[in-house]
Amino acid sequence: MHKIWEYISNLGVKRGSDKFSQRTIVLTNQLNFVMLVSMILLFVTTFITLLFIHDTMSYGTLRVVILLFVCLLNLIVSGFGYTQLSKLSLIFLPAAIFLLGPTITLGYVEEESYTYYPYIVIAASIIPQILLHPKKEKFLFWFAILYYFVFTLLIDLIMIKFGSEYFPIIERIDTFYPFYKISQIAIFMFISASIYYLRMLNIRYEEELGRKNLELDFQNKELKEQKEKIEKHKDELVNREISTWQKLMSIISHEIVNSAIPITNLAGMTGQMLEDETGAVMKPEMIGEEVTEDIHHSLKIIESRTLALINFIKATKSLTQIPTPSIRRISVQEIFDRITGLYLARFKEAGVNFESRINPQDLCVDADLELIEQVIINLVQNALEAMQGIPGPSISIKAFMDEHNHVRITVTDNGAGISQDILEKLFLPFYSTKTNKSGIGLSLSQQIMMLHNARLEVQSEPGKGATFILVF
Repeated sequence: MHKIWEYISNLGVKRGSDKFSQRTIVLTNQLNFVMLVSMILLFVTTFITLLFIHDTMSYGTLRVVILLFVCLLNLIVSGFGYTQLSKLSLIFLPAAIFLLGPTITLGYVEEESYTYYPYIVIAASIIPQILLHPKKEKFLFWFAILYYFVFTLLIDLIMIKFGSEYFPIIERIDTFYPFYKISQIAIFMFISASIYYLRMLNIRYEEELGRKNLELDFQNKELKEQKEKIEKHKDELVNREISTWQKLMSIISHEIVNSAIPITNLAGMTGQMLEDETGAVMKPEMIGEEVTEDIHHSLKIIESRTLALINFIKATKSLTQIPTPSIRRISVQEIFDRITGLYLARFKEAGVNFESRINPQDLCVDADLELIEQVIINLVQNALEAMQGIPGPSISIKAFMDEHNHVRITVTDNGAGISQDILEKLFLPFYSTKTNKSGIGLSLSQQIMMLHNARLEVQSEPGKGATFILVF
């Protein structure tokens, strides 16, 4: 039933037309449909009643049938796009068909008609006030009001003039006719004035709302422009930050090399412990136990510090010497297949529930396959570490096109999540919450994305996992 109502309501509605026209057409169709259903129910009820009492159909029933067909014809006409004709027909014809038709053409008037005909006219006068715009359709609006006003004034005289019978009720009404007619006019004017006031009030509210919407649209446009500027400035700041870090790390690398000199000195001193006064290497039996322990201790210090420096220098080098991306059109499916091939066995071993999804399936990005693969590997590896000890570990990688036509690749886990204070430092070089990690992976991944004119984002809350987003 809802689909039928929606279909009938939108008969003749054209795409691109203004909201007022669309609303008027919809309301006209709905009123025609409601009147059509009402007339059908009235006719069926009357017809069944006549069958039970073995009576014949009267002119009153005939006008119900005629009005039924008028409403049906209005809907058909509206469906063919003649919505204005359907609207005018609904405004002017029902009262004329229902009241004037049988009276003028056939002289058909029932005695009770003298009491309820005027009020049917008053009720029908609401239709033009609902469908017509007092400002945009001023002439037609006031003409329709005048039409029903004259109708209300003259309906009694028309019934008396064309009625085929003279009823006693006419004499009773004549005794208080001025008051009778004044009350009808007063009701008509009160209803018309009330509806007109409410319509004008509604129009003012709609105009004010329209102005507010325009202001909000303008403000929204400004906010979008400001957001784009902020994102541009943010990218510039990130570029400057990376450049600063690169210079800083070059200095750090230089300082690390310089700090290796004491280690070299220690190594030299250790070597001297194995020599005699002439510089020759002493035989093992000539080296005392204390000297042996000192040599062993010195060698352990050299080994420990040298390994630490090597690891630190490697980490620094990986961040400052990223190769220039070889950009080409690559399939996201290819990236996902490679990641799945690398980690599927690991996922099964660790009991990780893994899911990958791409929408649309043929989604592509302009990127360096190996570098982007390295970024996702870093993120997947971090996700695996974040889910240690978590029951029912789960990782999903997804790719889709957002509303701004940017390709987004997400890596999501259900690990422990990341607190806000850590999120602010997450992409800084050498920052890590793990003692055995260099803190280079995410900073390196961010720099790779920047070289692609893209960015790496993160969304996370403690206890709710984390989602890293590659935005191209």
